[in-house]
Amino acid sequence: MKQYLLLFFLATSILTFAQENTIELKVNDKNEITEPVPFNIIEQVPVYKGCDENMGSQALMACFGEKVSALISKNFDSTIANNLGLPDQSNINIQVTFNINQEGQVVDIVAKTEYPELEAEAIRVVNLIPNLKPGYFKDEPVIVPYSLPIKFQVSNPKPAKGEKFPVYRSCDETLSFEAQKECTTNKIKDYIKVSINYDLADKLFPLDKSTQFLVNFTINKKGKTENITAKAHKKEMAAEAINVLRRMPKLKEPGYKYGKPVDTKMEILMTIYF
Repeated sequence: MKQYLLLFFLATSILTFAQENTIELKVNDKNEITEPVPFNIIEQVPVYKGCDENMGSQALMACFGEKVSALISKNFDSTIANNLGLPDQSNINIQVTFNINQEGQVVDIVAKTEYPELEAEAIRVVNLIPNLKPGYFKDEPVIVPYSLPIKFQVSNPKPAKGEKFPVYRSCDETLSFEAQKECTTNKIKDYIKVSINYDLADKLFPLDKSTQFLVNFTINKKGKTENITAKAHKKEMAAEAINVLRRMPKLKEPGYKYGKPVDTKMEILMTIYF
């Protein structure tokens, strides 16, 4: 079901590219171009399957955008957002870059956002783009770089029958699903804030007054924290965040779905001040 994400795409602006006035291209000893050629100087743009290659460059670019929009809308697995702990109506932007190589294949895909699960899904879907007719410059196929912004809005659905969010020790287990989710998330944030090693943070970031780290973990069927990972500006800070969550006491109750305990994935972006 695609009730969690509403995806929006602008076919006329889905592709962005460099706008330098002067471009110097590297060539090898055979005089072959060995680096990506920006779209603004390419002579023949890549052609997506189903687009009329006799159209002009701007029309082909627009056709490419429409085809990619349709592909992503159809294949992006929106249910991934279900367990990311995102507030309702959150706006998310995934910036994807890739190259179209001399064989017309989409390669070197990179996705950037705060949520690793959504990065992986964006890369998976972009990999579904079929082989294209490559771009040409000076009558030879070349690598063409593209930038693809994927924007969507989270719409949290109503919980399933018998579904409960994990209950932190000081939260009221009779709260509604959304209220319980907010209470447990906030209590875990409070626990991290009082447990983190601020002296370590100050030592790692002597010129800063704050830092951020992203933690992903699972509250298992017994209410314990497991599968903990963290991203931070310093690996020592990430390790400290993981150790703090490992020490977190067992929750009052695990998550439930259809009346049975289930593993619940959580993701929290923390900002600490020191």
